[in-house]
Amino acid sequence: MNVEWLLLLLPIAALSGWISARSHYKHQRDSQKNAFNPEYFKGLNFLLNEQPDKAIDVFIKLLEVNSETVETHLALANLFRRRGETDRAIRIHQNLIARPTLTPPQRDQALVELGLDYMNAGVLDRAESLFLELLTKPSPPLQAYKQLLRIYEQEKDWPQAIEMAKKIQTIEPDEMGQIIAQFYCELATQHRHATNKAFMFLKQANHYDANCVRAMLLEADLHIAAKNCRKAIKCLLHIEQQNHHYLEEALPQLLTCYQQLNNLPSFEKWLNSLLTRHPNLTSARLMLTQVTQLQHGSQAAQNYLHKQLHSHPSVEGLHALISLGEPSNPVLVPLIRDITSTMIRHGDRYTCQHCGFSGKTMHWHCPGCKRWGTIKPTEIHVSALETLLESSS
Repeated sequence: MNVEWLLLLLPIAALSGWISARSHYKHQRDSQKNAFNPEYFKGLNFLLNEQPDKAIDVFIKLLEVNSETVETHLALANLFRRRGETDRAIRIHQNLIARPTLTPPQRDQALVELGLDYMNAGVLDRAESLFLELLTKPSPPLQAYKQLLRIYEQEKDWPQAIEMAKKIQTIEPDEMGQIIAQFYCELATQHRHATNKAFMFLKQANHYDANCVRAMLLEADLHIAAKNCRKAIKCLLHIEQQNHHYLEEALPQLLTCYQQLNNLPSFEKWLNSLLTRHPNLTSARLMLTQVTQLQHGSQAAQNYLHKQLHSHPSVEGLHALISLGEPSNPVLVPLIRDITSTMIRHGDRYTCQHCGFSGKTMHWHCPGCKRWGTIKPTEIHVSALETLLESSS
């Protein structure tokens, strides 16, 4: 073979060797990538045998080798947090954040999860610091805003809560206005002795939620305290347009105002028209009974309520009727009065429309589902006695 042919074949051989070697190493790399590291089985075994600390050590060691297991570690840490083992969840998330190979979105997610760990552990200051750090990012995660809102709610830091809620509103406007209105009502309650400030906060509450019943009730309270019953009545009557189910909360204030104005006939007339529009409002029917008693005496009130109970039976109505009457039967009437009194005293008068939480007092912030403005008065109690009355009518 002459030299020319040798010089021609050498580059071809070299190229062929390079292609062959590249194919070999690529196949080897793919095989390693697809192989499931046996250390994972070891870690899972520790986990299943109630040795979580040893399992964490194994998984953290694997993380140092392969940063593509971030999702696995996040899932594991979340599992520990749900089980109440917050310290272990914190350890995993802290180790994740320390890894230089994490992408910015992965690190942000790990920071959010670590903040949730701290919140679960009750260390709100550390959680707040982490979420505030996330807000300095070019594209802060929405979760950071929401968790900060939760923190400020728990701490009753209403100005900070309002600021955070307004930021969330620019991203998710649905229902956030109602929550902001509740925060302004909290501020108005805190400053109820500084009348001008309280009115200013209530104006903001109405701006963010025109149907905020709580704002109307608080504004009426301020007017009553200032001896301005006409303005208070205007506020309280407006609640019917906002949400008539909450009128039960307004009726005692309305009675106070009309009594101070010495104008119970107008209140009686309005109550009658209200029951025409909303015939199932037991609270309005009981208030009308009370107004009838004040103006026309107990017998007239008994006659009215007795007639009403035939078409609209209720435990409260029966109790009121018995309380109005003379205990002519020395055994039966006091016994029935004791039964109805017990039922009313132990019955739940307010129910959350979202989670079903029920209680005896009004909560604007549901203790069950933590939602604002979902608890409403329960007008007619569903009980064995009430069911019997309805079936016999």
